[in-house]
Amino acid sequence: MRSETDKTQLYDRQLRLWKKTGQTALENSCVCVLGSSALASEALKNLVLPGIGAIVVIDDARVDEQDIKTNFFVRSDDTGKPRASCIVENLRELNPEVRGSAIVASPADALVYHGSDKSEAATALDSAALVVCCNQTDALVSQISYKCMEADKALIVAKSAGFMSYIRTSVPEHT
Repeated sequence: MRSETDKTQLYDRQLRLWKKTGQTALENSCVCVLGSSALASEALKNLVLPGIGAIVVIDDARVDEQDIKTNFFVRSDDTGKPRASCIVENLRELNPEVRGSAIVASPADALVYHGSDKSEAATALDSAALVVCCNQTDALVSQISYKCMEADKALIVAKSAGFMSYIRTSVPEHT
């Protein structure tokens, strides 16, 4: 744990933007990301650097040759390993204050409930303040969007292919 002085120096830019209350809110937040593509890694980097409290990445993809060419947060010796685990480990090197975990499961498992029992992925989704879907199918995004709306949870959906991309946000109404 860093002292308050160290945190003030480390997060100086953010503190100037959103003050101590905003930084505290960020440090107490958890984001759940469905997918572990290069897009997901870059989005997470932009949350890890300013000091989000926790990240959870849910994906069952394995690191392949294409990932090594396109994703800064996997290494060549990661080939064949779970991509979610690799990116969480490498992102945490940017900011060890951030808690990170990977759930090696299909992003669709975030919707799996067995009676009153939830899958590990569903538990992670339920406990997050923000859900980010990266390069997921429209069918899964639709189901996750409905679940987030029911729970008054913010959702960001992003897809990219080459130089084309889009982002959609869905946030609960508040007054």
